[in-house]
Amino acid sequence: MLETFTILTTCVILLIIFRPGTPPPLENPLTINRLGQFHAVLAPRINLAQQLLESISRSFTDEQRQEGNTPTLYFKIEDKEVKSHGDKFYLLAATLRDGMLYFQAAGPEKDKSDLEVIQAFSSTELAKHEETRAKADSAVSALTDAIRAAAEKRGAAIAALS
Repeated sequence: MLETFTILTTCVILLIIFRPGTPPPLENPLTINRLGQFHAVLAPRINLAQQLLESISRSFTDEQRQEGNTPTLYFKIEDKEVKSHGDKFYLLAATLRDGMLYFQAAGPEKDKSDLEVIQAFSSTELAKHEETRAKADSAVSALTDAIRAAAEKRGAAIAALS
């Protein structure tokens, strides 16, 4: 009897200590900062975009990060995982500043165009991160290619906003 109680107590304590993490609630904004890789701010209900951002960051090499800065690129992404949670698509802004990738993702709004929504969200977040390097066209094409490749790998449809 004492052995059973000890084993059960030990199991409960181990479960409490090593329980798997829970995903953040969909109603909260999510900020992700992978030092040296990327910084992302995801609007509420868009935390499902995290896997795509991780994939983009992994495919973007250190040499590409050093090419120079990019202007902010805007995309509309239709992801089947996001669709399964009730949203048809989300908006993504991506930029490279001083070797660090910055992402912002937001959902569409009824009264504004998609580009207006993501530009407003993006400019608010990027104002916190100054750029010191010049812009480079090769970095723009490398970032665009990485985003398109990651979206294709995930089976997501992607369209550039301009």
